[in-house]
Amino acid sequence: MLKEIIMPKLGETMEEGYLVSWKKNEGEKVEKGDVLFEVMSDKTNFEVEALDSGYLRKKLYEPSDAPIPVTTVIGYISDSPDEPIDVGKKVESKSVVEKSPEQVPVSGVIKEKEEQEMSERIKASPVARKLAEDAGIDISLITGTGPDGRIEKKDVLEYLSKKGPVPSGEYVVKEWTPLRRIIARRLSESKREIPHFYLEGKFLVDEIVKIKDAKKGEGVDLTYTDFLIFFGARAIKEYPLIDASLTKDEVRVYSSVDIGLAVSIEDGLLVPVLRNCESKSIYQISKERRQIIERARLNKLTEEELSNARFIISNLGMFGVENFQPIISPPGVAIMGVGKIGKEVVAVDNSPVILPVMNVSFSFDHRVIDGTYAGMFYKRFKELIEHPVLD
Repeated sequence: MLKEIIMPKLGETMEEGYLVSWKKNEGEKVEKGDVLFEVMSDKTNFEVEALDSGYLRKKLYEPSDAPIPVTTVIGYISDSPDEPIDVGKKVESKSVVEKSPEQVPVSGVIKEKEEQEMSERIKASPVARKLAEDAGIDISLITGTGPDGRIEKKDVLEYLSKKGPVPSGEYVVKEWTPLRRIIARRLSESKREIPHFYLEGKFLVDEIVKIKDAKKGEGVDLTYTDFLIFFGARAIKEYPLIDASLTKDEVRVYSSVDIGLAVSIEDGLLVPVLRNCESKSIYQISKERRQIIERARLNKLTEEELSNARFIISNLGMFGVENFQPIISPPGVAIMGVGKIGKEVVAVDNSPVILPVMNVSFSFDHRVIDGTYAGMFYKRFKELIEHPVLD
């Protein structure tokens, strides 16, 4: 008996996924619970387990950068390794409803795979391959001078120098990766559908600096982000709409404060979530933040750690950025942008004093949050930061 393997729906908002890899070969024995394939969706990878035991009888799709709609049949498990299967008929019946023009069936991928394997058979150093790829050069056109004809970095540079000046208007097409497609789709939807409004301001952080320095002397290294999460959670507890979500035309207000962090990775960004921040000490928050950011950069985040990000903190201050207006990430209704910390002249008791100042900005969804409510939240957040009490 044949059993369908489908592209799973791994989240409430997931509409399509990308097949990253198969963990079993055709004809190979499969036990229920074995990791069968890997899928990318909503910016991270998930390993999918087999729901049935048997044999991987047929793969209908190979890994590619083409999205596959959820519930699409991508393969079959059979009771025996040689069980007859009418693949063509089955694929045709599914494709009428669910196959998108961007999907790449097995036959289309085979040719791409052969070309990729041919390129990989050419001996070249990783640096040379990357240099040729960035320049849009077919590496097979380059003569290698390394051992056994291996193409080295200097060979690529020499080839490029002989090509002469690049003509005006020449360009290389950068292919969309699955991650960039997901980011592009989600942020385009956000700007198109959410009526953003913005607030900007400055937090005096002289007291935070004193606490940071004192804790560092005790061997505890707290970051500004740790303080923003800790005090932000306490301000949100008083103004819970800031951490609400707009889901299925419902405004959902949560009892817990879950804060997402925008984390830059090689080809985009991920937003892991720290849960129940309102009930944790700044030391717990600091430890969890370090751990979750490390897992994000290693692509080891779980579905739970990436789901339901609502209020998000995005920090560009380390690049010298003063202010920016971040885009809200649905289903959340607010996001904070953190700019650089610089010394400014501030009036204290009618006297000019030079103090460290953090530039901050906020984006809000006007369907859920009004300006007055946002202003009151900002004021409370600012008070907590400027008069910090950790206990």
